[in-house]
Amino acid sequence: MKKVWKNEKYLEWAMIALVFVLMLAWSLTSTEPGGPDEVMRYDVAQYLYANPGKLPHGADAAIRDEIWGLSYGFYPILSYMVSAVFMWIAGIFSTSEAVLLHAARFADVLFMTVAAALVIRIGRRLFDREKRWFFSALVIFLPGYLFMGTYVNTDSLALMAVSMILLAWVKYLDEGWTWKNCVLLAAGMGICFLSYYNAYGWILWSFFFFCATVLLCSTESVKERFKFLFSRGFVIAGITFVLAGWWFIRNYFLYDGDILARNASTICAEKYAQEQYKPSIHLTPAKLGWRWKEFFFYQDPGWTHNWMMMVLVSFVGTFGSFTIYMNESVSKLYIIFLGVGFLGICMMVREFHWKKRTVAVVKTTVNDTPVKIKTIHTYKKWSKKGVFNLAMLAAMVTPVVLFISYAYYNDNQAQGRYIMSAVFPLMYFVTCGYGKLLERFVKNETARVWFFRIASGVWILGAVLTYLTLIVPAYMK
Repeated sequence: MKKVWKNEKYLEWAMIALVFVLMLAWSLTSTEPGGPDEVMRYDVAQYLYANPGKLPHGADAAIRDEIWGLSYGFYPILSYMVSAVFMWIAGIFSTSEAVLLHAARFADVLFMTVAAALVIRIGRRLFDREKRWFFSALVIFLPGYLFMGTYVNTDSLALMAVSMILLAWVKYLDEGWTWKNCVLLAAGMGICFLSYYNAYGWILWSFFFFCATVLLCSTESVKERFKFLFSRGFVIAGITFVLAGWWFIRNYFLYDGDILARNASTICAEKYAQEQYKPSIHLTPAKLGWRWKEFFFYQDPGWTHNWMMMVLVSFVGTFGSFTIYMNESVSKLYIIFLGVGFLGICMMVREFHWKKRTVAVVKTTVNDTPVKIKTIHTYKKWSKKGVFNLAMLAAMVTPVVLFISYAYYNDNQAQGRYIMSAVFPLMYFVTCGYGKLLERFVKNETARVWFFRIASGVWILGAVLTYLTLIVPAYMK
């Protein structure tokens, strides 16, 4: 057993190292800002680099985009602050634009490398030996997920924060809400607050998951449950506030009580944007009176697919400024493979039940004929895993709903990166789904084991080939 564990540790480190090298090489391939809105994002990092100890106002002309009339200074800037630190270090040796850009990107490489290490730990706790590698590979070697670690953005920090939150959830299943686990959850939520709004659903469901598990899944008395809830809950809230509260307090005073700075950003855009890009003029599906069906299946003249398919394709992997596409057949193979696994959750419906159930089979005779009667007993004791599965489902659906709402009412974009925080529960359900399907239709255990091994290897190879055959040629022209 010690030998097996040692070999698995080597494999874990090999996967982490491969993720790091792949993203680092990818981030170094381009010498100019080229990711989604990377120019505007990098402007904030440059401002912090040039003005040590000073945080920008969102409407500052130094970071404000001339076309859209706003900046990413209105959003949380912790990610850019870390990028600026690496720029300062790199600036000791060279101040060339390429070196500083690569230094800024290195923060995102590290965020996603840490996230990869946490995902592997999550998989180790959730699944047996073969499924854990399958789950880890599905998440960290999804090309669209890797892309988040190759350019200046805040999505990478959000994904690291979400992986911390999810690890806390998973550790609860084995250990309960220990002080160490509560601190981990609080740290993840604090960092998530300072990352990107599209990941905030994880904070919301962490609150419900914590409360539900403490109040419903504990064997203590009601009085002890509430005592535990408030004592640990206040500590979690306190740590989260210490880590993230300063940003929202700053926004409150800087933007006349607008703690999220969303209204301040809109006012800035209305004032400084070019005429056709002002929020009051900018057309949205809601303003055009589109029905939801028209919205989902609308195809812009510059798109290769309709809106819904564009989101799915870019979630799997569309790169650069969303101008570098994977082969269409390859993208669809990714989508089909994930879709088949996800449909497998139809076979795990009972695992979403929040109360523990047992099945009793009673044998009797009716008119001298043997008969089996199946009786399902539902007890008052709540199931930790059932509550966990429900929370995972909610965490997967929330960013999708928020993104669809934002695209319909505010800005019609078809970019899968906006729902990337849903990748963790998605791959969890895909892994569970394939496990259920194989148990049902493949009786040979060895064959099931090799399915997960081969699928994991092919998935990892796909990420490597995406970089070598698509990204490198695109930037080496």
